[in-house]
Amino acid sequence: MSEQEEVIGYFRENSYKRKICAHCGKVFWTIDPKRNTCGEIPCDPYSFIGNPPTSKKYSLQQMREEFLSFFEELGHKRVKRYPIVARWRDDVYLVNASIYDFQPHVTSGKVPPPGNPLVVSQPCIRTVDLDNVGKTGRHLSVFEMGGAKAFNFPGNEIYWKDRTIELAVKFLQHLGVRKEEVVFKEKPWAGGGNAGSSVEVMVRGLEVATLVFMDMVETPDGDVEIDGIRYRKMDNRIVDTGYGIERFTWLSQGTDTIYEALYPQLVTELMKETNLRRPDFLREFIDAYASEDGSEVKFLKSLGETERTSLDKLSNVYILADHSRAITILLYDGLVPSNSKAGYVLRMLIRRALLARKKLGIETQLWDLIEQQKERFKSILDTRLEGSAREIVRLEVERFEELLGKGDGMIKKYSKGGAISAEDVLLLFESNGLPVEYVKERCDALGIRFPERLDKARVFSNVRKEPKEKDRVLKKKYPPTGKSYYDNERILEFNSKVLGVEEGNIILENTYFYPEGGGQPSDKGVLTADAANVRVNEVKIVDGTIVHEVDDTHGISVGKTIHGSVAVDRRRRLMQNHTATHIVLSSIRDVLGPHIWQAGAQKDELVSRLDVTHFRDVSPEEISRIEARANEIVRLNLPLHKEFVNRNDAELKYGFTLYQGGIPEGNMLRLVEIPGIDAEGCGGTHLDTTGEAGYIKIVKVERIQDGIIRFSFAAGKSAVEYSDQQSGQLAGIRERMGEDPVKAYEDVSHTLEEMKKAIESGFEYSSISYAGKEVKIMTVSESIAESVSKSLSSSIGIVISSERLRIASSSPEVSALDIMRILEKRGLVKGGGNKNYAQGKVLKENLGRKEVEEAITYHSR
Repeated sequence: MSEQEEVIGYFRENSYKRKICAHCGKVFWTIDPKRNTCGEIPCDPYSFIGNPPTSKKYSLQQMREEFLSFFEELGHKRVKRYPIVARWRDDVYLVNASIYDFQPHVTSGKVPPPGNPLVVSQPCIRTVDLDNVGKTGRHLSVFEMGGAKAFNFPGNEIYWKDRTIELAVKFLQHLGVRKEEVVFKEKPWAGGGNAGSSVEVMVRGLEVATLVFMDMVETPDGDVEIDGIRYRKMDNRIVDTGYGIERFTWLSQGTDTIYEALYPQLVTELMKETNLRRPDFLREFIDAYASEDGSEVKFLKSLGETERTSLDKLSNVYILADHSRAITILLYDGLVPSNSKAGYVLRMLIRRALLARKKLGIETQLWDLIEQQKERFKSILDTRLEGSAREIVRLEVERFEELLGKGDGMIKKYSKGGAISAEDVLLLFESNGLPVEYVKERCDALGIRFPERLDKARVFSNVRKEPKEKDRVLKKKYPPTGKSYYDNERILEFNSKVLGVEEGNIILENTYFYPEGGGQPSDKGVLTADAANVRVNEVKIVDGTIVHEVDDTHGISVGKTIHGSVAVDRRRRLMQNHTATHIVLSSIRDVLGPHIWQAGAQKDELVSRLDVTHFRDVSPEEISRIEARANEIVRLNLPLHKEFVNRNDAELKYGFTLYQGGIPEGNMLRLVEIPGIDAEGCGGTHLDTTGEAGYIKIVKVERIQDGIIRFSFAAGKSAVEYSDQQSGQLAGIRERMGEDPVKAYEDVSHTLEEMKKAIESGFEYSSISYAGKEVKIMTVSESIAESVSKSLSSSIGIVISSERLRIASSSPEVSALDIMRILEKRGLVKGGGNKNYAQGKVLKENLGRKEVEEAITYHSR
């Protein structure tokens, strides 16, 4: 950025000089005429260690309160911290900066901020430097970012650069830091879809804050590029400051590392349990790491084996202290471990902590550390989740111990010629959950060469959601369609003026047709004008305009008044099933615990589905209790309150459980509340009372992926139809199989098992050896491929058809998913699955057994 852009009045008026760092060449501002470096390591050493510049020492809790109170007294509204799981956003899973709380709804200007200016201390997770935790003395997996924010919208200026820098200086002076010791370093900033200029705040070598002046938004045609992403100027100008509460705590205490400042009791107890003394050379080692020129490697080589062991133990003490806090906050925000999305980060942290504990050889359990962290931070935690948190940790410990028992065998299987490739190390991590550092440690012990370089972005990247598909584009701009279905959800006949006709689509002035959204399919029906009578097949919303997709627009023209008829039975069933979704979700939370969050939903006329986060399978007894609770809510015949409310007011009253079903846009949120039962922001169509749902039947419960349970259910007329169908089927079974269908089922199951064995031996197949096991490869017709693959109950088999390839494995030593990945690398298929069953699309025309054999054989060499 040019000097002209970065000339800030406060600096000029207070005798600051703009200089170029003699070491790194970066631009900085200082009031010290003798300074010629930027104030940050490695250009400046950590001179606060053993010599803090503040007037007193602060604990983490004290520093948080000092920060919040300071800005509150200067007119900033104190805002409660947001969850660390960013459920109000559709682009990221976890919060890694305090501005994430307000992106994109506030920063875009669509929603007013909860205070202006405001101050918040927001817990954040960043995984990009996770492998540095415990080593550098300063890196953390979880930290609190103190955010003093000012939102400048057109016609409403709060404050901008000068006041922001002035407040930063005043806060530092309030803590006792002399003005001459504060250095401001220029740097462009980008994050969460926005960008701008910024200055980083340095004191005695330590960056303690970043002051961001956000005035750009991400867009493909932007004229400014930062880190390969293009941005353009926006009308809104936002002050986004990030004060490192932990960094300020460390600065005030001047301890050797940040961990002693944040977790003094925990670090002391762990060191005592391991008979560990803080090495005399620790400060020297931290300085070597801070140099960022590889000096730490030389330093480590200069140490003896005993000293290196001591340093490694201390590093694991720090990892345990830091990770146990991150795990605690994630668990008490209701996150469930899994192999994907945000749950993947939680599982990775748990496993890294368990490895650190294993290396230390201590009796203290991970849950004991989490309990200590919970007691210390309970003022910002939802302690109602303690039961589920305890159970999650117990299960994760069991699973990881079982995995480690197979670890050496898995590593040996992936290694070839005494070495393991970087791709296979990552595959062991991504597909099997073996931490990279564990694989390296075991490779060293087994004499297997470990790769020099890994793509750490794949291991330590923050989780980002896949972007949604772009909405369709209309030829012309229309005014927002009147959503009359919100005025009265029971009116299904109406008249409206035609505003547009575009290629099989009709745009009306207002409509009672509900457009697809929030997991609810659209209404269907008929539009009539004069002699024209067209069927409405789908209804969608595009930039506020509701589009009715029809078979034919003949006879429909702009300006005409049209009569709409919504399909009555379909709307009624969807209303019953949507209201039932809220009832079932509440019932699941009542039975399984408050950690339950909706992970997806799809309403249907007949059977709907609801996906929730949960850490284990659901028992038949629990399913019965959930269904009973849901029907109890139906019998209570409670009223549903449906109204548009101020978004900030709703968040303040109900919290972020409002966003179970998705992220609504705009300042006004449609609140659907069953008093005392459930309250959600929801744009769907609903009943007026729970009693109108009639009856709810849970049809099926299954685990669809790690950490996600799917409930399939029906309500009202659909539930009755399903129950009648089941009764009819049972009567038919009794008629055919006698009064004891259970015994008859067991007989049939035995027969089917015999048939499976016959199927396994009845097809022509070839076989090869993989990981010491026989793998059968067969080609069959598409019509029977799935049946054949699922019949391979006592072997390992690959079933090839014209369209798909399926892999089944009953062996604990051979993963079906691993074989799928091998075939993917050769460009033969594209698919997924798990260790027992995988399937994918065939990419090569006329794929035969020979190509599959060659791919597996080549990999096994």
